[in-house]
Amino acid sequence: MTAPSILVDTWAWIEMMKGSRQGDRVRTVILNNPDLFISILTIYPLSYQIEQLKDSKSAISIINQITEQVEVIPVDTRIAMLGGKIKLGQCQGKTKMGAVDCMILATARLHGLKILTGDKHFNGLEEKIIL
Repeated sequence: MTAPSILVDTWAWIEMMKGSRQGDRVRTVILNNPDLFISILTIYPLSYQIEQLKDSKSAISIINQITEQVEVIPVDTRIAMLGGKIKLGQCQGKTKMGAVDCMILATARLHGLKILTGDKHFNGLEEKIIL
């Protein structure tokens, strides 16, 4: 059985950089799954969170390293439209998934990817890789 293609979420990258126990599990999944992706939307929170943890120069360097090693998926009309549908469903269901998470989920669904995350907003979704 081959490993699934994975969309790595902000949570996973940050935990790995922190060197937390969950971050160690993320590192293991990443090392065992060569087919990795990142949404362009993940770059936004990743940039400021890395800068908060370290500094601006580190944020630029780390993001450059990530984007050289994994495929970056841009947002297109299909992702935006499905993200909107997911958000509408979230609003009607009174859950708290934000717009960016809805678009991350749309990206995973449209590209047939699993999401590597510990973000509770993805709990219970078939796309989430449980850590």
